[in-house]
Amino acid sequence: MSHPGIAIASIGVTLAIVLVTLVVGRGSERRASCRAALIPAYLPPRGIADLVRSTNRPRIVVINPNNGPGLAEHEAYRRAVREVRATGTRVLGYVATGYAARPAGDVVADVDRYLSWYGVDGIFFDEAASGEAALPYYAALARHVRSGADRLVVVNPGVAPARGYFDVADVVVTFEGAYVEYGAAVRAMPDWLRQEPPGRVAHLVYGASRAEALRAVADGAAGYVYATSGAMPNPWRTLPDYLSEEAEVLASCR
Repeated sequence: MSHPGIAIASIGVTLAIVLVTLVVGRGSERRASCRAALIPAYLPPRGIADLVRSTNRPRIVVINPNNGPGLAEHEAYRRAVREVRATGTRVLGYVATGYAARPAGDVVADVDRYLSWYGVDGIFFDEAASGEAALPYYAALARHVRSGADRLVVVNPGVAPARGYFDVADVVVTFEGAYVEYGAAVRAMPDWLRQEPPGRVAHLVYGASRAEALRAVADGAAGYVYATSGAMPNPWRTLPDYLSEEAEVLASCR
């Protein structure tokens, strides 16, 4: 997410976070209309596996062993991914793109490591550009991820991007920021974006109180809305203490 993810100390979690709609393939992302959880799970392996132990487990989790896959496979992550996928939850690998400035060959190498080492269901491209000029860069990366398989591509510019990003990715993160900015940002979204199926749009919100997070979950402004109490410089390394309440809101939609 515009902030490098890092592996963090072990956290026992029974989780489900916020988000809206989804998932079983690119076609279903376009059709879905109910909420479900997509969790940036920058956790150690045990914490990742714990995410699916509750009834209201997430539909998608993003793993990030070392600000990407790192340079060596970790068997503990491999086991955790296998355990999570066995429940029907899809697992994506985190790959930073440096706003399209990172050499595509380096990005592809990270993608290939995730696919080879962990058998992930797709890739979460972070630090994504938002302008039309970068579309060929992301289109080529998306083709590589899919390469004949039904893999999920999520792109995170963190703002409403050029419309062509929805031709490239299955899900686009059109907001990443603090809750205090969230309402105004949603109101300022372009009209064409409101016509996209909710399951193709994600919002990542940090610095949210319990009441604010539950409002974000229930609002339905996007197919995915992950709200956390975490704060800068890396809000995604902590988990809010109201996760079970968020899970209940999501469960009521099913």
